[in-house]
Amino acid sequence: MALLDFRCRHPFSSGFQLDVAFESEHRFTTLFGPSGAGKTTILSIIAGFVTPREGYVRLGDRTLLDTDHRVSVPVKSRSVGVVFQDALLFPHLTVDANLRFGQRRRRKQKRVVDFGRVVEVLEVGGLLKRHPRNLSGGEKQRVALGRALLSGPELLLMDEPMASLDAPLKTRILAYLERVVIEWNIPTLYVSHSQAEVRRASDWVVILDQGRIVARGVPEDALGQPAPLGWSDSTRPMNLVRLDRVERTDGQLKGWIGSQLLSLPPQAPSGLLPRFAMFSPAHVFLSKQDLAGVSARNHLRGRVCRLATSNQAIFVAIDIGQIIWAEVTPAAANEMNLRAGDEVFCLLKAHGLSLVD
Repeated sequence: MALLDFRCRHPFSSGFQLDVAFESEHRFTTLFGPSGAGKTTILSIIAGFVTPREGYVRLGDRTLLDTDHRVSVPVKSRSVGVVFQDALLFPHLTVDANLRFGQRRRRKQKRVVDFGRVVEVLEVGGLLKRHPRNLSGGEKQRVALGRALLSGPELLLMDEPMASLDAPLKTRILAYLERVVIEWNIPTLYVSHSQAEVRRASDWVVILDQGRIVARGVPEDALGQPAPLGWSDSTRPMNLVRLDRVERTDGQLKGWIGSQLLSLPPQAPSGLLPRFAMFSPAHVFLSKQDLAGVSARNHLRGRVCRLATSNQAIFVAIDIGQIIWAEVTPAAANEMNLRAGDEVFCLLKAHGLSLVD
């Protein structure tokens, strides 16, 4: 049985028509696509804030919505936790009271989340006596996540919760979310415009455009298609590789992708060893031979999986143990006679990498 079964059709006065059906058996599913694609509307239908003209929503063995049979479970009884881009904390309540409001909303069910453990995992113990006006953006989102968690949800809905935060905060909050999902094993449906977030956290991705699903699958497959969405600056490939091991030797940070060594830039200000390295396909230079005497410190051996054409560039997917992308011109691809199956070396300067905790 799918954790979530969603099938809805709903017209809007603007002419927009939502017509979406998907199932998810995964712990962390992301809805990805341009603004106006229908992502937030889907979350609102699941939560019960919007009733579609035709719709069916099933969560595990419970039917939350079935318009054919006139079933619509009230919002407070759906056992769904929601975190918005704006944390929407109660301004007149302390952090402690905001969190305990989540506890009061908990249905009588098997999932009981311990208050003290939530405070510990989200590191909000020092904030309990404060009011929302005295919290940073990241602190507000941690409290909002804690409040949703303490309601004991069977499903967690997150609508671009990191959109208003700067990059370091996004990374930190996403790490908290990963801890929450793993510890309490709560299925999560996440809306995002960020490929880094999608590739890092998602088990499954549903890509939407103009109210329709245009692709779905594991992140690498779903995001690695130049059509039918078309790649833009926000949807074209980017690279986020997981570092299997990281060491600091004589002030130099080094990471491993399988058995391949990666020279990393100086450590991030957080002082934590990074778990991921992020870089643009434009920073990856390809060669069919390992070149000596070049400034790029990183020479990663891989095999071409496929080539995808987009506008004036060709994107080359290379398997180095993980899939990374290189961006080359059509002329360069032609001169190199690049084909799927070719062995290549990926040259990458250390300063082209961004480190992610």
